[in-house]
Amino acid sequence: MRKKVLALALLLLLALPLALAGCNDKAVWTPGNGTLVDLSVMPDGTAEQYQYLYEQHPVAIDDEYFGLYDGREYQGHPDSVLLDNGNILVAFPKSHGRAETIMMLSTDGGLTYTDIFNADNPKPDSFYHTEETPTIYKLDFTDGTQKLITISGRPSWPDVGNLGEGWDASVSTSLDENGKCDGLEWSEHENFYGPNAVREEYKREAGAEKYDAVVAMSALVQLKENGKFVDKWMGLYHDDRTFTVYKTILTFNEEGQMEWSEPVRMLGQNGEWREYEEIGFTYWFKGEVVHTDGNSFCETEIIRSPDGNELAALFRVNAKSNYSFVSFSTDEGETWSEPQTVAPELTGERHKAEYDPVTGKLVITMRNISAGEDGLLASNHFRSRGWVAWIGEYEDLKKGADGKGDMLVKLAHTYGTDGTEITEYANADTGYAGLVVLADGTVVTTSYGTFSPVGSELGGKTYVMTKQFKIADLAAMAGVTLR
Repeated sequence: MRKKVLALALLLLLALPLALAGCNDKAVWTPGNGTLVDLSVMPDGTAEQYQYLYEQHPVAIDDEYFGLYDGREYQGHPDSVLLDNGNILVAFPKSHGRAETIMMLSTDGGLTYTDIFNADNPKPDSFYHTEETPTIYKLDFTDGTQKLITISGRPSWPDVGNLGEGWDASVSTSLDENGKCDGLEWSEHENFYGPNAVREEYKREAGAEKYDAVVAMSALVQLKENGKFVDKWMGLYHDDRTFTVYKTILTFNEEGQMEWSEPVRMLGQNGEWREYEEIGFTYWFKGEVVHTDGNSFCETEIIRSPDGNELAALFRVNAKSNYSFVSFSTDEGETWSEPQTVAPELTGERHKAEYDPVTGKLVITMRNISAGEDGLLASNHFRSRGWVAWIGEYEDLKKGADGKGDMLVKLAHTYGTDGTEITEYANADTGYAGLVVLADGTVVTTSYGTFSPVGSELGGKTYVMTKQFKIADLAAMAGVTLR
C-alpha cells in the first residue's frame, strides 16, 4: 500500500512539470527576431554569392556505407571534429546507433569526404561492433600535445544489448607533420565500467542504471583549476531507464592510459532513492529535483561562457513535456543552478554549440521540437521543423522565453519516408549534428536525415550530409541586422 501511495504522489508531480520549475508562460514561437531562414530549396533569383547556402554535400553514399533500419537504407547520428591542419573528421554509425562506426575525412571544408580506412590502414575490429552512436573530440593538453578520442556507449536496450556495460573509448595513434593528431589511425576500443556492469539481466536496482550509457559522451569539456585549464575533462551521458544525466572525469595516467572516474549523478546527487510501480515495472528516481526526472533530461551539451568562467548545460527534454532546460555552473561543474526553461526557439534535441570567431555569435544545431497544433508540448503532441541552427548570444540562454536569438535556420528539409513535397514541418529523425567553425567563420555542420524526396537519386534513404554557411551571409540574405 505504501508503494502505491508513493507512486501516486510521484506521478502527480511528474504530470505537472511546468509547475515545478522553469515555467515559460509567455513563450510564443516567433523565430529569433521574427526571421526563420529556410534553406530547404533555393528561390529563383538567389544571388550567386548565397547559392552555396542551399547545397548539400553527402558524406558517403556508396551502398557499402548504408545499413538497414526499419527496412530502410540508413546512416545516422554523426559527430565531427576540426583538426589543427584544417581537416574535418566525421564519425557516424552504419544504421540507427547500434552499428559499425564509419569515419570519413574532408580536406576541403566539408565539400567532399574520403574513408580513412582502407587496405593499407585497416579499421580496428572493435569499430565493427559499436553499440551506440559515436562521439568524437579533440583533447588539447597543457604541455601542447593532443589526442583525438571517440566514445560509444553500451546501453541495455529493452530487447537486445549488453546489459549496461558502460562505454567504449578509443584514441587516435597517428600524427601529422606538425606532431598533431591527423585522425587516420585508431586504437581498439577499450571498455570502461563493464562488462556486465548491471550484472543481472535488466536488473532494476538503485544505482545499477548509471552504467547504462547512452550518447556517451554528449559533452566532453576541459576543466579549469584556479582559473587555468588542466588535463581533466568532464564527460556527460544519460541512462535509458530513468533518463538521469551522469558525469565522469577523464584523466590520463603517466603511461598515457585513459582513466574515467566512477559516474555520479550530475543533478540532485544527494537525493534518496525512491521506488514506485507502473504497468508492472519498477522504476527508480532520486528525491531531489523531481522535475528533472519527469521531463527526462538527456543528451546534455556544455557551453563555456565567452569569458571562460561559467559553464552552461543545455538539456534535451526527452518526454517532450516542456521546453528545453538550461543550468549554470561557476565551479567547473561541481554544482549547478536550478534548471530553467529556455525559449521555444532553442527547444530541441541533441544540441551542439560552437562560437563563430568572426561575429562572436553562438551557433547551436539541434533537432527542432515545437508544440503541437493545440499549442501544447507532450510526447504525442509535438511537431518538428527538422534540422535547425539557432544563432544568438550566450546571454540569451539566461533570458528564458525572451532568449530568441538573432535567427533560426532550417538547414534542409527532412522528408517522410514517402514524401515528395516540402512542408512547414518535417521528419524529426534528424539532428545529432557534427558542428565545427573554420577560422574564416564558415560553419560546417553535418547531420543525417531523409534529405531527398522520393523519386530522386537518394530519395527514401536516410543519409549523412554537410551544409556550410557564414552568419554574415545568412543575415544579409534574410535582411537581419545582427545585434
